[in-house]
Amino acid sequence: MSAGSPGNNVATHRTLQLGRSYTVTADIDIVASAPGGAEWSGIVANVQGTTSLNYYVLRATTAGGTRSGQWQLLKMANNATPTVLTQGTMTAPYGTRLQLSLARDGAQFQVTVRNGATGATLATGAHTLAVIDPARVGGYAGLYSNSGNLQARSFDLTTATPAITPPGAVACKPTGQYDFPGGSGEVLETVPVGTTFAGIPVTQRVLTDGDDQYVAYYNAQRGMTIAHRSLSAATPTWTTKVLPTTLGWDSHNYISIGLDRNRNLHVAGNMHNVGLIYFRTTTPGNVNSLTRVTNMVSASTENSVTYPEFVNRQDGSLVFSHRNGGSGDGVTYFNVFNETSDTWSRLVDQPLFNGTGSATNPSGTWNAYFENPLLGPDGNFHMVWVWRDTGDAATNSMLTYARSANLVDWFDSAGNPLTSPFRYGDADVVDPVPDGGGLLNGNAKLGFDADGTPIISYHKYDDTGRSQIYVARADGTGDWDISQVSNWEGRWSFGGGGSLDFKVIMGGSQVMSDGNIRVDFRCEGSPQSIVVNDSLTGVAQAPTPPLPASVTTVRGTYPGLKVNLQTDLNGAAAAGGTWYLRWESLPSNLDQPRAEWPQSGSGIELVRIGVPEE
Repeated sequence: MSAGSPGNNVATHRTLQLGRSYTVTADIDIVASAPGGAEWSGIVANVQGTTSLNYYVLRATTAGGTRSGQWQLLKMANNATPTVLTQGTMTAPYGTRLQLSLARDGAQFQVTVRNGATGATLATGAHTLAVIDPARVGGYAGLYSNSGNLQARSFDLTTATPAITPPGAVACKPTGQYDFPGGSGEVLETVPVGTTFAGIPVTQRVLTDGDDQYVAYYNAQRGMTIAHRSLSAATPTWTTKVLPTTLGWDSHNYISIGLDRNRNLHVAGNMHNVGLIYFRTTTPGNVNSLTRVTNMVSASTENSVTYPEFVNRQDGSLVFSHRNGGSGDGVTYFNVFNETSDTWSRLVDQPLFNGTGSATNPSGTWNAYFENPLLGPDGNFHMVWVWRDTGDAATNSMLTYARSANLVDWFDSAGNPLTSPFRYGDADVVDPVPDGGGLLNGNAKLGFDADGTPIISYHKYDDTGRSQIYVARADGTGDWDISQVSNWEGRWSFGGGGSLDFKVIMGGSQVMSDGNIRVDFRCEGSPQSIVVNDSLTGVAQAPTPPLPASVTTVRGTYPGLKVNLQTDLNGAAAAGGTWYLRWESLPSNLDQPRAEWPQSGSGIELVRIGVPEE
């Protein structure tokens, strides 16, 4: 089977499927009239698929041209995307016969390369999988070549014990009931806003600031729209401004809004690796005064922007963060706004994250995906992030934490100072989840226990490859207590690029009046909560107290619509309850255009939910 250039050609022996424990060997010659490139040849195992193949490969190349002899143990995805698990060099001039041996026992690999003529050992290596990947268990063994320059003198296979059974689809239904204190409230007020695009979900925002209320959304024609109303008006009506930027099909292109100390509105959005799209008002409360500003600080660091976010520090100053660059190698900048000069400047002189190199991999590149700094009960901002080294969502790794009072000086969970920019493996590592370990950007959420100690809820794979929810709490010494709080069967095997169709959506945690901690999430669209006691032990997994059915029930008739909700950026309303922005859309489509969608859009409205005053 060939997947183009460079080819990854595999021939498999399909009379015997591999078990949990096996050894595959081959005695090969690499044949080429004038070797100059890397004529890789070798053996494959756990081959799954028939055209789009997933497998492990031990491959080698003898010395030729200016290169030395080399060997690699790779994990191959779709016969085209390799990940190096371990590798090395060896003394093997061109023409050397090579005897390769690839052995696996569960999660452990042992590889050996010998001189096929003398039996002398040229190289050995080992690798232990952090998580067993169900896409590469069982399957078949065979031969590999990326150039066709392979001649096998022998091929041998031994296998014992049944194959590892890959987990099926994630099964996370509630396992009981729980008497949640406080209930969920009822609808106190509903306010129509307009009509929004319904072809894909994309995050839209509501921000209530005293008497002013703003909604940022894409209208039915996909134009970025900002609406404003005064809550004290006798008959509150919306004033809208359609900005000169149009949404495509990318669910990354959400809208972010914030207010400076003069109460001018700042708007950024519709960006996924494009130049900065940013507007601000010149008259507070007047959306018609929104004016585009081409650059904040530097065109060279604002030419490929994604993930814009605004946050106010304790003194009210407005801070803006964004990534510049792509997934796997982007950097994050923090800017601060000066209301006197109406200008932005760097909050710090360098990016907060630097994904170039690490102590163990100086040539590696990553970019950080962080959750917007959250103001905690201690008056500090708390932040968590993960790292990704490619555009493949499966390569998220290394859950990490830091806290700061001013977003400039950062500390670990024990109060020890940290040095920025943060690099891969630096700062306060909560859980060193490896690539392919089931960690996902956007799905690690911060909360606090009754004492104000940070708690992080997230999902990853357990040691059998199943998806599970975990909580981690700082122990005060710089370490973290980690507890698995779910006991699910199956696995959500996510990966690839584009916007994912999330099977599990983490919603954060909160302390309830009964002293237990509620970890909220959605699984296959079902709102659920895992109740955890103060020892981080799971007490129950039950349906989350439901919002009123009039809010959560789909009203549209177009097939496939789902309800989207966003809470007010400023939290609970002064009048009581919490404002929710509600609209309906089709689910994400991996950022690809749809041939059909509800052309008339969906109604977008504000709903205030709370407990009625007696």
